[in-house]
Amino acid sequence: MAGPLFGYRVVELAEGVGGPYSAMLMGDAGADVVKVERAEGDRARGWGSKTAGDFGATFLVTNRNKRSVAVNLGTPEGLAAVKKLTDSADIVIVDAGWSDHPDLQPDAIIARNGQAVVLNISEFGHEGPLGDYPPYGELGAQMASEAIMSLGVPGQPPVRIGVDIGSMYAGIYGLSATCAALIARDRVGGQRIDVSPFGCLVAMRSTLWAAQSNPDEWWGFHLDSYLKPPDNGYHTKDGAVSFTLGRMTREQRDELYKDYDMEWVKDDPMFDLVDTDPGGSGSRYGWKVRPVWEKAFAKFTTAEVIEIGRRHGATTFEKNDYAQMINSPQVQHIGMVTSVEHPGIGPVQQLVPPWDFSDTPAEIRLPAPRLGEHTAEVLTEAGYAASEVASLKSSGVLVGA
Repeated sequence: MAGPLFGYRVVELAEGVGGPYSAMLMGDAGADVVKVERAEGDRARGWGSKTAGDFGATFLVTNRNKRSVAVNLGTPEGLAAVKKLTDSADIVIVDAGWSDHPDLQPDAIIARNGQAVVLNISEFGHEGPLGDYPPYGELGAQMASEAIMSLGVPGQPPVRIGVDIGSMYAGIYGLSATCAALIARDRVGGQRIDVSPFGCLVAMRSTLWAAQSNPDEWWGFHLDSYLKPPDNGYHTKDGAVSFTLGRMTREQRDELYKDYDMEWVKDDPMFDLVDTDPGGSGSRYGWKVRPVWEKAFAKFTTAEVIEIGRRHGATTFEKNDYAQMINSPQVQHIGMVTSVEHPGIGPVQQLVPPWDFSDTPAEIRLPAPRLGEHTAEVLTEAGYAASEVASLKSSGVLVGA
C-alpha cells in the first residue's frame, strides 16, 4: 500500500541539506517529489566522497525518492517551466536565495497557487537584520545559536558539530509543519511556513537555557558539559562502555563491587565519590572517578562488564563508533539499513525512515537522480508536448540527462 503522503506533489526548489532532507522525508512517506535543479545542479552533488560521476555521498543519501528536472533559469522558457510546476504543486520547498526572481518567491507562488503549502528555509529566519539569508552556512547557524559551545576541550575554542544538525532539524521541523498545514488547508487554503537552522538550534538548546535561568547549583548534563573533557566511554579489555548506577540500591552496589572484583575500592582515595556518584558522562563526578572504574573494567571484556552491570541493576551499553552501531544486532533487527540499487553505481546502503506505519508503510522507491534525469517525463505530465520538450532541450533551456 502507498505511503501516507501518496497523492501529494512536492516541488523542491532547494539544495544543500535542509530543504532536500525535508523533501526526502516527504518522498519516503509516499509523496511525488520533483527536484528542480538549476543548470549547474545542486551544490551538494559533489559533497562527500565521490561515488560515480556527479554523485557525492551526501547527495546520494538526501535525494532518494525524487525525480530531477534541470532547467536554465536564465531563460524565459526555463522560468515558465518552473512556474508551471509550482502552480500545480501541493507543497513547494524553497531555499531563500535559490532564485532571486520575484515569481519564484514564496508569497508569489501562493498568490498564483492558493492551495500551495510553501516551506521557506532560510539560515536565520524570514525577518530581522539577517532575514532570508540563504541557508548555505551551517557553521553560521551553529555559532550564532551557541550550539557549539559545549564541544571541544575545556579551555580551548569550541568546535563545529560534525553533522549539519541545524539543517537536518530544519528539515524535520519543516516536515511536521508542512503536514500540519496540509491538515489546515481545507479551512484556510495554502500558506507559507518559515523554518531556519538557527531557530531550530535555539529550540534544541532550550532545555539548557531553562536550566541556566535560575539554577540552584551549576551542575548537570546541560551545564557542566562546558567544563568536562569529551566522553569516550569507560575502557574495558576490548572496547568501551557507557553506564550509570543511578537507580541502584545500596545492596546492589555492594554486590556490583564484588562481581567486578573491586574489594580494593574501599581503600581508594576516591572511594567516597565512587560510592555516591552514579558514574557515566551525565554524572557530576563521572569524569573524576573514571580511572577507578577503568581499573576495574580492565580485567573484563565489554560484554562481561555489560552483563555484570545489568545483572545488578546498572544501565550499561557498549560505546559504539558509527560502524559498530550500524552493524549492531539491534540496528540490524529493526531493519534501519537497506541497500538500494543505483544505475551506474550498484548497490548503495541507505538508512530507512525512522518510523513505521502499520497500514501505509514508507519505502525507498527511487535512488538519487542524475541531473535532469526525469525532465522530459515530468514536463510531459505537466502538459508539454514531446516536440516542445525536444525543442527546449535543443535550445539549451533544459539541461542534464
